[in-house]
Amino acid sequence: MPELPEVETVRRVLVESLVGLTITDIKIKYEPIIEDEPEIFKKNVIGKAIKGLDRRGKYLIFNLSEGNIISHLRMEGKYFYLPKDSMDNKHIHVIYYFDNGYMLCYQDVRKFGRMVYKTDEELFTTRPLTEVGVDLFLNKQFDYRNIYDKIVSRSVAIKTTLLDQSIIAGLGNIYVDEVLFAAHVDPHRSSKTITYEEVKAIVDASTKILSKAIEYKGTTIRSYTSSLGVEGQYQQFLCVHTKKVCPICQSEIKCDKINGRSTYYCSTCER
Repeated sequence: MPELPEVETVRRVLVESLVGLTITDIKIKYEPIIEDEPEIFKKNVIGKAIKGLDRRGKYLIFNLSEGNIISHLRMEGKYFYLPKDSMDNKHIHVIYYFDNGYMLCYQDVRKFGRMVYKTDEELFTTRPLTEVGVDLFLNKQFDYRNIYDKIVSRSVAIKTTLLDQSIIAGLGNIYVDEVLFAAHVDPHRSSKTITYEEVKAIVDASTKILSKAIEYKGTTIRSYTSSLGVEGQYQQFLCVHTKKVCPICQSEIKCDKINGRSTYYCSTCER
């Protein structure tokens, strides 16, 4: 699944091409991707201009001249911006056509991605964005105590808690492994055992790692941004995820399943 840095990279690339364009038509080839009634969705967005692109956590927000489209890429979603009718395949499920002769294709092999239209009033007052936790890249005024209270209220592994997007938005499997390593916290530990100082270390590591990953356009292990001509480079800075040897103590990096997710960690450095 693309994580916050990958989604932010997609946003930055698309905003350069799409702002100012008007949607002239939409082809919906797989209706379940649209959470609205498809015909109502079309009525709401056809004829609208794209004013900008925003992001909250892993959600892309297409700001229209009236209303917004919220898009979540889920496991395999990708966008392609191309001349009209220059590409089509069985995995392209939604196509937006623009007044400049180009199109934006949404491709999703597993069909898990979702799109929904929201008015400006609904955007941050209804699901899904009301369920998104603090976005550390966008919100510099976060409250450590509030995050700590949410974390220690749970008894599941801290790895599982940090994957919950209602606490810290945008952290996925790769970056949680890296954050816990930087904070020296064992991913197996129960969330309720995490100290306030450890939460501060986790939050600070999250901010630093996400910011650097955005700077390097994400992590190209599974490609989410190459469809737009971008290859992430943050994989060269990974310390534990998919690695064999700890860069600090030279111990073997271990890989366990925690709640079904492959988890890389150093049992010497992380306690």
